[in-house]
Amino acid sequence: MTEYLMRDDAPMSEAVWKAIDNMVTTVVKKQLVGRRVVPMVGPLGWGVEVAPLIGFGTEDDIVIAQDIDYIKLQQLEAEFRIRLKHMAMADQTPYPMDLGAVATASVDIAKQEDTLILLGLMEDAPTEALGDWSVPNGPFSAVAHAVASMRANAFDGPFALIMSHTMYAQLASLREYGQLEIERVERLVEAGIYQSSVMPDNQVLVVSPQPWNMDMVVGQDIATAFVGNEGLDLGFVILETLALRLKRPGAAVVMG
Repeated sequence: MTEYLMRDDAPMSEAVWKAIDNMVTTVVKKQLVGRRVVPMVGPLGWGVEVAPLIGFGTEDDIVIAQDIDYIKLQQLEAEFRIRLKHMAMADQTPYPMDLGAVATASVDIAKQEDTLILLGLMEDAPTEALGDWSVPNGPFSAVAHAVASMRANAFDGPFALIMSHTMYAQLASLREYGQLEIERVERLVEAGIYQSSVMPDNQVLVVSPQPWNMDMVVGQDIATAFVGNEGLDLGFVILETLALRLKRPGAAVVMG
């Protein structure tokens, strides 16, 4: 794969590449939420362009595979540049090379991936009432009702809850009779509570993230490629290819 990324063409040492790769890995691991919840298939390689999605139906009271659709993997990209002068400064002075541009692009690619996965799950998802998250028992009652509704539709746990930072702050701030509201809610969603910057305020996503319900197919996993010189700057792109497969509609519910 490295030959496609043209990494050997970059006029810099393996130590610099290692520093860039470590920065990308560190940042995206902290930022990504979707792949911490949704099972992943792959990576399958950059050359994989589509993923099969099998539909199921019932014939004579027997569940059977009926349709096969093919979903195109999307390519996500985030570009950054490094100045050759800054590399020279790192070589010739005690100051290490500043990788702020790498970190910023890494945040961007992570946000793009979570937008594709999390907002993709929200698209056309059934809805449940959000309730009042400003008062104790409001979140617990709403989540309990949403989970009960999903179980009634044959979606078993463990469930996960995904929300914005604002909604998480509201949930974490509630306490009644010495008990934190978030601790009560955690008992309903054994797969965890997550917060993401791509989630809209006043909406919360409940998912049943078992692999027979949903997964994300990764062709090329997150990697950094060299794209050439721009004067005395070096151009790079962080890229990946992936697709969301929602196999059983209803496995994601939006509270809002």
